[in-house]
Amino acid sequence: MASPAIDVYVKLPSGRVISADFLPTDQVKAVYKHVAEEEGVNIARVQLKYQGKILKQSHALGYLGVCKETILKAEIISVKNLNLFVKDKEGCVTPISINNCEYVSDIKEKIEVATGCSALKQILKKSGCILNKDNMTVTESGLKDEDIIALEVKDTAPVKHNNKPDTVDEALDEQKKEEVISSFDAGGRNVEVVFCFDTTGSMYSCLTQVRAKVRESVTRLLHDIPNIRIGIIAMGDYCDQESSYVIKMEDLTQDSDLLVNFVKDVPSSGGGDSPECYEWALRKAQTFDWAEDSAKALVMIGDCLPHPVSYTDQHINWHTELDVLAGMGVKVYGVQALNVSESTPFYEELAERSGGAYINFSNFGIITDMFLAVCYNESSPEQLQAYCQEVEDQGRMTDETKQMFTKLEETQEEKKVKKKEKPKRHIKEPWWDPQLDTNSTPQYCYDAEKDHWASAGSKHKTSSSKVTKKLSLSSPSTESPVTSYPTTKSKKTFWQRLSIKNLLSKKRT
Repeated sequence: MASPAIDVYVKLPSGRVISADFLPTDQVKAVYKHVAEEEGVNIARVQLKYQGKILKQSHALGYLGVCKETILKAEIISVKNLNLFVKDKEGCVTPISINNCEYVSDIKEKIEVATGCSALKQILKKSGCILNKDNMTVTESGLKDEDIIALEVKDTAPVKHNNKPDTVDEALDEQKKEEVISSFDAGGRNVEVVFCFDTTGSMYSCLTQVRAKVRESVTRLLHDIPNIRIGIIAMGDYCDQESSYVIKMEDLTQDSDLLVNFVKDVPSSGGGDSPECYEWALRKAQTFDWAEDSAKALVMIGDCLPHPVSYTDQHINWHTELDVLAGMGVKVYGVQALNVSESTPFYEELAERSGGAYINFSNFGIITDMFLAVCYNESSPEQLQAYCQEVEDQGRMTDETKQMFTKLEETQEEKKVKKKEKPKRHIKEPWWDPQLDTNSTPQYCYDAEKDHWASAGSKHKTSSSKVTKKLSLSSPSTESPVTSYPTTKSKKTFWQRLSIKNLLSKKRT
């Protein structure tokens, strides 16, 4: 009996969703072809993801668990020219030019033209790992502009008829062994970091500082940490919906142009009142395309406090949103600017509750160093130490910068030793403890279908509020209020659902 067809939905970069019928036995390559035809691009430029993982074209849809009405995410990779340097065992370096959507086989052909070494004899290595799949694109291989590729030549000496081990077989066995080893190492740890910038009032100056060196910083990070993906959130407040924006986001990506353009183009927001919508930013961060096997971090940069739960009809409790992120494996860095003392407990709690680091500074000039240091910290202790030494050698080490590196190094030490249980803090303020929040009338309402906020007294009152919240009355000094998450049209990610399930399970026990 034939397998029943399944409807597979694919969300395109434009936000448009397309669908097609496939069999569970069909290869993912069929979906890649469908998206390429729909977008009018070469199939090599298409990248499909499911639950944060890049789908290999050779796998069957059924094997990956793709079932009826599954939604895949499509990305179209921008074509970029890369300059690579091929270094042989004698130390001779041959430059070649290739674009990121060509294949490893194309690299070998270019090397053959430039050096005369047959493509069939070539063994290419990047950082000690063999590039063993000729049908893998340059992007998939992790190669970056100005990378060095090591070239080795296979020994093709004739087979000797004696009892000694065959040298050709030995070479092939060694190659297979290296290929197996390299399959467990994609060139380093997968790192995903989302930076959330408060763009209200004076905090916009922080993003302005990043803007000055954003291309240089992103290019450096993509080179130093080949498996890094970066995302950005620009955050205003609910009152900014009509004049500017509440939240703008750029999802996790390795596309430097997307990141640079977002940072350079995003405008400031107004703010209006002293608390800002940090609680909403924590929730929106859960919707990013986090991968299963990565080191995940959210860097929350601000100077104010979150709103109490009564401020919107969604009754968002930042403690609960933070716990969901922590359950997803996302560490939150609480980065407090301008040293407003009443805000300090919020940023400290963000870090302590999720395993991140608390950093405070008053000089926006160190923000680029912080941007780089956090990424290196998530990648490896060695890279963080090397960057710390670089800052020291260049004479840029200030008291605030030194304090920042110290805090980051402390998080590395806490990974090695069992973390001491810290006394739970309690702040007698409505933004911290819902029991002290006596306001019963929300000031802003949310329309989930339009992703739109409006004043509760506005004439365009939202039809809203299909997303409802139930809060326990327990004090967050002991536990965070439990939030129930009913199904809405905005589907939650696998990681959100798993985190919420674990969170609710802990509350009941």
